[in-house]
Amino acid sequence: MPNSVSVGQSRVWVAVILFLYCYPMAKTKQNQVPKQPVQKTAAPVAGKQPVQPAAPESKMQSDKWLVVILVAVALLVNAPTLRYGYTLDDPYFTSDNPLVRAGVSSIPEFFKHAAYYGVFKNHDASYRPLMLISFAIEKTLFDFNPVISHGINLVLFALQIFFLYKLLRRIFNHYSAFIPFFIMLLFELHPIHTEVVASVKSRDELLALLFTAISMMQSLRYIDSNKPVSLVLSAFFFFLALLSKESSITFVGILPLTIYFFRDVNMKKIITAVAPYAVMASIYMLMRAAFIESDGEKVRILTNNNALMSAATDGERIATALFIQLKYIILLLFPHPLSYDYSFNQIPIIGFGNPKALLSILVIFGLLGFALVKLKSKNIFSYCILFYFAGAVITSNLLVIIGATMAERFMYTASLGFCMAVVFLLMKLFKSDSVKLSYATAPRVFMTVIAISVLYSAKTIARNEVWQNNLVLYKSGMETAPDSWRAHYLLGVEYTRKIGGEKDPKEKQELAANAVEHLNASNAILPSADNWLLKGYAFEFSGRLDSAVVSYQTTLRLDSNNAKAANNMGAIFLRSNQLDAAIQILSRVVAKDTTFNDALCNLAAAYGNSGNFKASEKYYLMAYRKNPDQPANVFMSMSNIYKFMGDSANAQRYRALLYNALKAGK
Repeated sequence: MPNSVSVGQSRVWVAVILFLYCYPMAKTKQNQVPKQPVQKTAAPVAGKQPVQPAAPESKMQSDKWLVVILVAVALLVNAPTLRYGYTLDDPYFTSDNPLVRAGVSSIPEFFKHAAYYGVFKNHDASYRPLMLISFAIEKTLFDFNPVISHGINLVLFALQIFFLYKLLRRIFNHYSAFIPFFIMLLFELHPIHTEVVASVKSRDELLALLFTAISMMQSLRYIDSNKPVSLVLSAFFFFLALLSKESSITFVGILPLTIYFFRDVNMKKIITAVAPYAVMASIYMLMRAAFIESDGEKVRILTNNNALMSAATDGERIATALFIQLKYIILLLFPHPLSYDYSFNQIPIIGFGNPKALLSILVIFGLLGFALVKLKSKNIFSYCILFYFAGAVITSNLLVIIGATMAERFMYTASLGFCMAVVFLLMKLFKSDSVKLSYATAPRVFMTVIAISVLYSAKTIARNEVWQNNLVLYKSGMETAPDSWRAHYLLGVEYTRKIGGEKDPKEKQELAANAVEHLNASNAILPSADNWLLKGYAFEFSGRLDSAVVSYQTTLRLDSNNAKAANNMGAIFLRSNQLDAAIQILSRVVAKDTTFNDALCNLAAAYGNSGNFKASEKYYLMAYRKNPDQPANVFMSMSNIYKFMGDSANAQRYRALLYNALKAGK
């Protein structure tokens, strides 16, 4: 499969996309009725709510073809992701997660642990059982297949666009159907959402907003029709949203805000509609406390994950967090450059005396001030601003420090408020009638939205290509995040992984040189034992054993408990026949961890090569008893040990296991 879209394919895509964008204009011209005598009634202006009552749903403008266009564009622009592999954190929820690998049998475990527990065996701050359940079901039905994973994400994205449009259609029931259509067109195409669609791991974002949209539709249906069953359904789907991702809890505030702005009902009815959300949020928080916070293990936020932890004072932390919020707004307005990583020290810590912090305060509090002043008059821009900040506050690092400095996926929900504001701003700028909006009455609004959508599409298609595999993704970080320790570290990791599979000695050395270059760059930004450990791997895989030993020794000076570095150094001593040194260091590793299979086998081999067959047998048996599924070379060594000891029965036994392992390709 080619790594980029061909010229011919690009032309076809552009032609199809332009047709889909222009179809609404053709449709509105086709359906245009003869002009009627002008009645002297004031046309609603964007920014103020129309005064006439909502039309019954049965009489609303038919909008099936608008939904078809939205779904078609969403699928078309993001279709290339179907040929991509797993990238970044995707393996943590697929092939590298033992609980997910077990399939649906692990479903009860997902409710008892944090999202990353299956990989790291400790509780982080993420409690997302429904997202993990989706991957376990996928594993049971299809095994691990990136095409299936990306396909499921794409279907979820299309479903989400469908229900979000229906939700906006219900929220803005006073307005033309083209307003929610334009909002969703900008939302689904905004390049800042590339990560959510292209990264399999971001299924949590897709599920959370999908279920929230369905839930809010049911809440508004209760407001409009007084059907109690709608409250039950709203509670059910909101609970699913919370189980998908904890950030959904912000809709406990967004729902009453929406009802206040767009429905003329009393406070009692608003409270009744919001009550199911409050109940489900309370249940979710109790589950979270019981399962991932009850063990007394405090979640540690490290500087390498969140640069704000390096702030010397609370003032610096808040000033930098405010500046990050300004960066989000800038990226929404002008989505370039986009990056998969914003770790330490891509965004340096600043204080309130820095002009960037002062500008952030001016913009953020200026917007919030406007929203609060206009709240009573129900100004539409007040709603857009409050929706935006409500969607962004959980991940802002202002209320609570989270596990990352900044990430484009954090703006996924909040950006819906931004897209609303853009459409209503265009309506106000071109003084358009928000109820009778059509191409005939507001051609400049249509053309401007289409122009923005085409630009968004081009950027999204180009940005999608970055997510095709880890090497391409991590290389992109050298342009978009050159000051991030993680961007250099991950590229160094990827080069190191490729060394083992490379046959050409010259290519091995080049890969090792690239790996060491970026690991050194990462170390210069944020020194760590992991960088030295990876350098040891790179040197070892490329045959530079002396340099590998130095790197492992440095790793152990920085982290004396690093068993991997000690084991690898012992293995090098074993291969170079420095048996006493190998036994000495490997014995220390095994004394601390009797389950470390590689260390047990290496120590057994060292004793066997030195002629101490009883000690060799002891450690081989320890490894075998803890893990009978050993590779063929271990069974061959065990057979030889028993042969040297004169135990022909056991020699034959392990020779048979050797043949079985070879047949299994181990």
